[in-house]
Amino acid sequence: MFSISSPAVQLYKEELGLKKGDSLQLFVRYAGTGLGFCLGVEPGLPENDDYVREIDGIRFFVKSDELWFVDQMSMDYDASGENFSVELPSIA
Repeated sequence: MFSISSPAVQLYKEELGLKKGDSLQLFVRYAGTGLGFCLGVEPGLPENDDYVREIDGIRFFVKSDELWFVDQMSMDYDASGENFSVELPSIA
């Protein structure tokens, strides 16, 4: 469904103070005129029908009606160049 690299997860842990077992919701957000859709991320708790994927102790989840948005998504972080990247084929 989607991939998130360990360095990207580590960045979220550091920036948001996340601990093993914490959860982050990934969601689609409309960014306004000319920008289209973008990825939103916020702490939350998954519900029974959400898609959940645990990566390095953090649970990333998506509501079932937004799975289309993260299909084949890849997220990475290169600490050496402080480059955070998200590829979203669903909106390419």
